[in-house]
Amino acid sequence: MTKLDRYLFKQLIGPFAFFCFIISGILLLNQALKIIDIVTENGQPAYIVFELSFLLLPKVLITAIPISGFIASVLIINRLFNEEELLVMMSVGRSFISLCKPFLFFGILIASLLFFITHNLGPFSHSKFLDTQERIKREYVTQIIKPDQFISYQNKFTFFFGDKGNNGELSEILIEEQITPDTTLTHIAKNGQVITEKNSNSLLLKNGSTQSFNRQTGTFSLLQFDTLVFDLNQLRKDVVSSENSLSSLSSTKLKEKINTMKKNDTRLGRAVSLLHDRYAKTLLAMLFPLLGMLGLILGGYNRSGYVIRIISCILVMASLDLLRGASKSWVVDQPSLYLSQYSSPLLCVMIISLILWLISNKTTGLVKIKYKALK
Repeated sequence: MTKLDRYLFKQLIGPFAFFCFIISGILLLNQALKIIDIVTENGQPAYIVFELSFLLLPKVLITAIPISGFIASVLIINRLFNEEELLVMMSVGRSFISLCKPFLFFGILIASLLFFITHNLGPFSHSKFLDTQERIKREYVTQIIKPDQFISYQNKFTFFFGDKGNNGELSEILIEEQITPDTTLTHIAKNGQVITEKNSNSLLLKNGSTQSFNRQTGTFSLLQFDTLVFDLNQLRKDVVSSENSLSSLSSTKLKEKINTMKKNDTRLGRAVSLLHDRYAKTLLAMLFPLLGMLGLILGGYNRSGYVIRIISCILVMASLDLLRGASKSWVVDQPSLYLSQYSSPLLCVMIISLILWLISNKTTGLVKIKYKALK
């Protein structure tokens, strides 16, 4: 690269890093509510919030990197317009194709970064996120059994255990369940024991009573029992295991998975679409900076219509990403259409080629200004 290419390339790095940080922060903040719900509902310590947020970061970066690359490109071209640096470059004979070079190198850089995250780091962190989430949600038994404490769970159950013996036997047990907004069901038992069979957990209550009370009607009922089985599995929310998640597989393992799948496998379409979508995202990330740069230059050095050109570039970028998402859904239903997932990058290349052709045929005001300056 020439000194001018290196200058433009370095100018792109700063805005890219800044907007990548800002966009990632906004997206992470949006996901934080979900994380906080998981942590608070399962009685986990505060550091789990940071652990889950860190594991979500690669997923957030997959969205933030292409957008940040596009914004950085538009921002730099805007600054070159304002400070008339672009006019100077054109006046000294800088061609539009050579001006595209640092933006293309910049696109390759962020595409390489996105490639690593999408194909390797992203699936790895997603797998760890699911494992952590699964571990948290399956620890519900130890979370509710805390001697001499009232434990509220999912805003529906309240538990109290007087003591826990060395053999695991529980004493002085109270379980209150909110059946409806008006009806409360209370189990009181002298002793109890947690029974675990495979993935099933239940609480065996001994020598107690079950009380039902309806606030609206004032109805009260009492039932004595010698033994009663309380199903603890109703407290456990459904969890997604990383073993069953295609998104947690790296691209290499995903290809191996696809090769072992039968044609009538219901997950084949999802696996194929996921694999090719990763490549499509990477190609778009490489092309977006070039698209933003050429989209603004196309209008020439005329400030009128500048905002419209920016909005048009954003709409084109959003439309290309929408097409990528639509083609992914087509492949889920029909895996043989996987080549359609590259229609979005291909269309982006066609748009860039069209803009370069228009510029090379001297259809922009910027080119005319260039020749006037040279005279």
